[in-house]
Amino acid sequence: MDPDEDVPPTGYISNAMRSLKICFWCTSFQADNQALAAHLAQSPGFEVLVAMDDPARYSAEPVERLLPMRGRWLDRRDADTPKAIEAWAPDVLVVDNHLPKQRLAPRVFVLWHGFGWRYDDLSVMRKQLRKLVGDVTRPNRRFRWQAFGEWDQRYRVSHSRLDPENVVALGSAYSDVLLPGSDVQRRFSRAEVQAHYCIDLSRPTVLVGLSWHHGGALGHWGDDEALHEQLVAHVGASGANVLLRLHDRHRYEPAYVAVMEGLAARHAHVALKFKSESPDSLVDLLVSDVMISNYSSFLNAFYYTQRPSIHIDPVSGISGQHVTRTMKRGKLRVRSVRDPLSTWKLSPDEIGGLRATSFEELLAAIDLSLADPTCCQERSARFVARYITNPDGHTRERIGRALAAWVRS
Repeated sequence: MDPDEDVPPTGYISNAMRSLKICFWCTSFQADNQALAAHLAQSPGFEVLVAMDDPARYSAEPVERLLPMRGRWLDRRDADTPKAIEAWAPDVLVVDNHLPKQRLAPRVFVLWHGFGWRYDDLSVMRKQLRKLVGDVTRPNRRFRWQAFGEWDQRYRVSHSRLDPENVVALGSAYSDVLLPGSDVQRRFSRAEVQAHYCIDLSRPTVLVGLSWHHGGALGHWGDDEALHEQLVAHVGASGANVLLRLHDRHRYEPAYVAVMEGLAARHAHVALKFKSESPDSLVDLLVSDVMISNYSSFLNAFYYTQRPSIHIDPVSGISGQHVTRTMKRGKLRVRSVRDPLSTWKLSPDEIGGLRATSFEELLAAIDLSLADPTCCQERSARFVARYITNPDGHTRERIGRALAAWVRS
């Protein structure tokens, strides 16, 4: 799947060929699939259909004006959507981390939902893929997995057991819109999206994007609720906002949700958003000057901006067993892990920003990040160069050429 093989330099396909039909089947329409779909929908030679949950909710978000998706929308939850997709007859089905129950296209292209630090188990997904396109552990011309870079490509072969011929390392489509100087960055205005936020965007904003796998992000350093209160108070005293950006509401225990809602209710400089209610996160990244996370893959996207990032080490300070959380059959499951690093594919010190191994270090990192917006430029650039293929602002074009060459072949 050579992205530059026999491709006309002025477009994806020649005028004599019909447009390629690309269908996106999205658990979450954000990051790489969002950036790629918006690009292809405006590119000659492509028709795009996006099947996602509640597209009307997404269309009401400010991102639709900043990064419009000109293709066709379908609600993934609608019982008639699979039949509508089959009737449309796409050439390629692009998926993230969940697959449809039936075959909707002759080819499946996986844009995984983040690079991250944690291992993922693809045993179930491999079985599902076998039903849709055949065995993916052997060379398979109907299947491709998009790796973020060469390291990720080797990981998908060795750990995920995908055949090397099925894995292509083309980079991150999302990097095109987040890199400094990108078209989206140049056009973006905080004033134009202010009406969508309850916090004052003329102040610096600290984005807190927490993974749900570890439970309370600060509980291993003391009382989780009390430390969150101190955290938002410290940021507020520094003259900045806190934007709490969490995953789907149902992935957290009700008590934890209540703590987060209480913070937003008590502090005018704190805003709270759940992905299940506010599906877009691109604009949240763009309004933020600093990002804090307990190693969510959300951090990898923020690296492209070269702004300061702070990593809450979820392992440091733990004695005894470590607790991790997973979703199984729609329910939150909590289990103990003897070795807290047993589920990690990268070391906690393999990062593109600052690392906090205590609450005191976290507050100090916040102060540094607000005082020196360039403090993580070199670190984030090194991480991106090490793990992401050629983030040159043209990754979406590269993927588009690869898809066209794949279909033609």
